Amino acid sequence: MDEAYLNRGMDLKRLLLTFQRKMWLIFSLVLLGAAIGGIAYQIARATKMPVEYDTVSKLYISFGVDESGEVYQYYNGYTWNDLLHCDPIMDLVMEELPGYDREQVREAITAEILSDIRLLTITVRGENEKFVREIRDAVELGLMEYAQQSKELELIKVIYSGVPQRVYWDDRTTAACITGAVIVFAVSMIIFGFWYVFNECIYVQGDIEKRYPYRALGILTMNQKGLQPYARELKGSIHHVLGEHKCFAILDMGNHSDMRKLELEGLLNRGEMEVPTGNNQEDFGWHILEESGGPEKGEWEVIPFNENEFSEEECSRMKELGGVVILLPFGADVSRRTERILTFLSNQDCPVFGMIIAQADEEFLNRYFA
Repeated sequence: MDEAYLNRGMDLKRLLLTFQRKMWLIFSLVLLGAAIGGIAYQIARATKMPVEYDTVSKLYISFGVDESGEVYQYYNGYTWNDLLHCDPIMDLVMEELPGYDREQVREAITAEILSDIRLLTITVRGENEKFVREIRDAVELGLMEYAQQSKELELIKVIYSGVPQRVYWDDRTTAACITGAVIVFAVSMIIFGFWYVFNECIYVQGDIEKRYPYRALGILTMNQKGLQPYARELKGSIHHVLGEHKCFAILDMGNHSDMRKLELEGLLNRGEMEVPTGNNQEDFGWHILEESGGPEKGEWEVIPFNENEFSEEECSRMKELGGVVILLPFGADVSRRTERILTFLSNQDCPVFGMIIAQADEEFLNRYFA
């Protein structure tokens, strides 16, 4: 492998078309990633989420009047949250909770004023329902008792006492699915990039010219229908390179040489090509005039060999025929096997007339050369 091949530039159109051929796989992986993300989140939500309960109480406050006759109005959410954790109220609360830890009770209570300073909201959160219920009741009683002892307050009464309920995480299944899909897509694109860089598959003649020091004779499409300029070019190249060697050997790296033999003989032994005159767009393309019968005297004959059966005897037969044409399967990485075969042919002094891309995808070629 020469340095020029290793330093070759990237064919962006080939990259795009190759990516299109892999899009179904990447799309499937993205869907799989979304499913894995959603399922993983639901499992974590069901098994790893800590069990917590909370309850909410609403208390109505009647404020007292100061010496000037003005109602005390300086109580706000911050004031109540700090005051609730201080000793005057906590002492009253703990009287109702014998055996409970004072710090644990203090951490479980939150007080806030949402809008009206007369409406106090108390939230109690804890690890079990009994703990939350008993602290809620103790806080309500402690605040009502505190109001009777404070000159700034006339009365605190409970207007709503909530039932302890289980606390759940917010349902973020959709976000988890999107995250999983994005991660898998990014990983897939990185893997595809590495695969493309190290991809030795043959798609067009340029790949042969960059990779091997042999002529790219042409392309043998899958069904030899439509896109027949490829058939004309291949036929012309074989005529030019082989000249009078109308009996030649092929070595199929895809190991379907019998089928390739029939295709090449059909291509070389048919009549001239014509351009159809129909108006139907599907009829456009070069078509080969069919002729019945097999190879006759003076016609082309192809001697097929498969790579997996190749040996010294086959190589000797090839040398008797003057050389060999190597067939590389379209879109398949046979580079290492091909290098081994080429080394063997070189050691045996067997000439290589050139290389042909076999079973090429016509849709791919149409887009690439468009």
